[in-house]
Amino acid sequence: MHLGKLPPEVLQRLVLSRRGAFRDEVLVNPAVGEDAAIIRLSGDKYLAVHTDPVTGSTRLIGYLAVYVPTNDIAVRGIEPMWLSVALLLPPSAREEDVDVITRQIDEAAKRLGVAVTGGHTEVTTAVTRPVAVVTAMGLGQRYVTTAGARPGDVVIMTKSAGQEAASILATDFREEALKRGIGADTLKKAEGLALEVSVVKEALALADIATAMHDPTEGGIANGLAEMAYASGVSIVVDRGRVVVYREVEALCKAFGIDPLETLSSGVLLAAVPRDRVREAESRLENLGVPYAVIGEVVPPREFLLRIGEKMYTKPFVADKLFTLF
Repeated sequence: MHLGKLPPEVLQRLVLSRRGAFRDEVLVNPAVGEDAAIIRLSGDKYLAVHTDPVTGSTRLIGYLAVYVPTNDIAVRGIEPMWLSVALLLPPSAREEDVDVITRQIDEAAKRLGVAVTGGHTEVTTAVTRPVAVVTAMGLGQRYVTTAGARPGDVVIMTKSAGQEAASILATDFREEALKRGIGADTLKKAEGLALEVSVVKEALALADIATAMHDPTEGGIANGLAEMAYASGVSIVVDRGRVVVYREVEALCKAFGIDPLETLSSGVLLAAVPRDRVREAESRLENLGVPYAVIGEVVPPREFLLRIGEKMYTKPFVADKLFTLF
């Protein structure tokens, strides 16, 4: 099989159709495009739970182990509160590697106010580089899904497409990037994007406005928007010229032959917002100092899930070329 996520048809047939026992307190089950499960607790409390493996980076794994799964809780409109981290290390790992990873986890978790409540750490021949498998949890009184986008809604993105991929290329592939003509200043800017992969503050700020929110990871904003359209039973039309791509992201992705719209984009929030509340959403993002752009709109279902410029996507699956570099 190819690297990365399973194709939707395989996922549905062999994974999503096998969910164990039915529990009526589980309000949002595993589904293509949905970021986290929602479980109703007593009263008006909702528990959001999500598990993510971090496999696309080595030098940034600690930061990503916190930011990526907590994003999936935050786009539910729920504050992430707790993490459980399983860290698998190859026999070649050193104590210094553990030190770097755990310091990154500690720093990122403190920045978000999230507690690391447990997990597991071991050295195993089952992996050839460090892998973190993280479960994030949060508690709230309301929630947002990926499936709520409605025709007429406007689509907003924050920050830059492909920024997570650029930070990985600038760190894990630094020497190769230099050989391909990327300057030191560009690499330094791209490295800094590793600290911009959290969407917690902007997602929570839009939680009572957005009809749907999503955290685009593998396959980038193209995959994220296609998943949102698929989950919502709509189509989405995007003006490519409005999609933000930072210069350092554009340079690195071009050097490695990767489309910045089709690669790891943690740090981007995708939100569908009712047209009459767009200015309110913009104002909240401006007050937070979060860069954003209005990039498209939700329309009734058509022959495509997503159209970006002239390119059409008919499935909620975009292969991410970054994974072929490892």
